[in-house]
Amino acid sequence: MRPGCSSILFVLIAAVWLLPGPASAQTAPAAQKVTLAASASAADVTPAQPAPSTDEILQRYRTALGGEAVSSAFTTQTMKGIYQTEDLSSFAGIEVISKAPNLSFTRITFPNGVSVHEVCDGKSAWLEDTVGGIHDFTGAALQSRLRTAGLGNRADVLARMSPGRVLGIAQVGPHSAWVVEFTPEKTVSSKVYFDRTSGFVIRVDDTFHRAEGDYTVETYLDDYRPVDGAFFPFRIRHVERGNVFSIRVTQLKNNTPVDNSVFVKPGSPAIPQ
Repeated sequence: MRPGCSSILFVLIAAVWLLPGPASAQTAPAAQKVTLAASASAADVTPAQPAPSTDEILQRYRTALGGEAVSSAFTTQTMKGIYQTEDLSSFAGIEVISKAPNLSFTRITFPNGVSVHEVCDGKSAWLEDTVGGIHDFTGAALQSRLRTAGLGNRADVLARMSPGRVLGIAQVGPHSAWVVEFTPEKTVSSKVYFDRTSGFVIRVDDTFHRAEGDYTVETYLDDYRPVDGAFFPFRIRHVERGNVFSIRVTQLKNNTPVDNSVFVKPGSPAIPQ
């Protein structure tokens, strides 16, 4: 079983999202929610005319998240939650620590106390197993993790990926969504699904095009709740190469002190603070 890095984009997931204001913690507050069926299958896209521009969709997304004023308010985030496999055969506690611009540490702790760590240091990513063994991610798996590590303004990150192309409308679970395709590189394409009612991102499909075949990572974002004036998904579903798991967020903390030592690979030099 292999946990994913702070997600969702965790550019969009990373534990993951922008929190404005002073450091604070929120524990699963009752709040406005957007519910997405966790079992949503690949959606067919129907062209729509007229359709809004990519800029209009991204601006609505910024507004839904809390406005542009919150976009640079914090540099660290700690998320805690419950990790479970799709077949409900395994549950674990999960903690994700993210630090701008591109550092991420994920710890999954199983009921017997055993834990595994997945770390991104901005240049490489690896899994540390229960006996201290190090397993490096390579190829598309590494590329995926490097793209989603750390923190950033979600809407602006998308805007910088490429001009973006509105493909049309798709159904994701019970939600109708605008589908926008971004191609930040020749070998990478991303389809981002924006809920037409709320403006939130509810699904992201990242596809890495390789000679041996496409490598696709699907992320579903659900149950948006307000924390410090901005909205964040409290439920995340990750699908990658047959590995399917969900995360239920129970706590978010922002701007807490994070020492760079947690992102250092054993035997590697320290990362400057």
